[in-house]
Amino acid sequence: MSHTDPIPKTATLPLAPDAGPEADLRFVRTAPRHLVDRSAVAEVLITDWRRLGPDTFRLGAQWPRGHHFYAPIAGAWYDPLLTAESLRQASVLVGQTYYGVPADHHFTIAELEFEVVPGVILLGTRPAEMRLEAAATDVRGAGPPTALTLEADLLRGDDFAGAGRLTLRASAPRDPSAGEGGGYPSLPDPVPPAIVGRLDERDVVLGVPRSAAARRGLNWDLRIDPGHPVLFDHPTHEIPGMVLLEAARQAAQAACAPYRVLPVELRSAFHFPLALGLPCRVSATRLPAQDASEDAALRVTAWQSGRLAFDSLVVASLCD
Repeated sequence: MSHTDPIPKTATLPLAPDAGPEADLRFVRTAPRHLVDRSAVAEVLITDWRRLGPDTFRLGAQWPRGHHFYAPIAGAWYDPLLTAESLRQASVLVGQTYYGVPADHHFTIAELEFEVVPGVILLGTRPAEMRLEAAATDVRGAGPPTALTLEADLLRGDDFAGAGRLTLRASAPRDPSAGEGGGYPSLPDPVPPAIVGRLDERDVVLGVPRSAAARRGLNWDLRIDPGHPVLFDHPTHEIPGMVLLEAARQAAQAACAPYRVLPVELRSAFHFPLALGLPCRVSATRLPAQDASEDAALRVTAWQSGRLAFDSLVVASLCD
């Protein structure tokens, strides 16, 4: 991929000398939901974890073949955004379990990037059992960390499936009543679900701009539905990072229609928290390809109150 330098692969980590057979991961049950900042047990991907060294870890994640939101792409591939959610959950778990971040802290994504190998994330006859060989490379703050960066290789069996890096922020405990009640902007009309690769308009996060001028080009209003069971798993005052990643994917899909897009690389920066109660504009720009066979590349941005809040490069393979 010539648009950006590849994500450096974390070297596959050896077992700790005293790890022994117990370092083998199990995929028989999920992690406790509070360890991955989830309310619904059904949304937990992480199944097992081990510490291999002072700042190195091995985690297991199971990807369901038929997730109700992160559904298979073109009936053939696991949704690559499961990589992002696996990294997010792994970072929260590592922060709480090994670095003393309290479970009631508020977790937000500051930066996230990943790449996947399409041939290794094809659907199979059983849920995919993924192994994250991870290292905490930047832990900040005295006492419980206020931020940490987790880099990971993603493996499926012995096959390299991808790599990623996520920087997670942890802040003071959230208000239990956060996000409850009113104060949300009215939902704009959704774009047709098929244009953004969705079947149900409740899963569409891009809305038709209310401004006629904004309807020209690749511009949308962000649709915020705090009742969505996956994107808003628990009450919050801020727009979750996974909502913005989904907006980036849907924007890429809309820009490349009628082809179906398979995001193979994504690099995102979250510049400041987006308030739920204020409108947010999403825009996409198709970047020039170097040759006819190259994957599509797009820059997707989100703006609120005249400020750039989110910036993402999406590289996608186009499926017939």
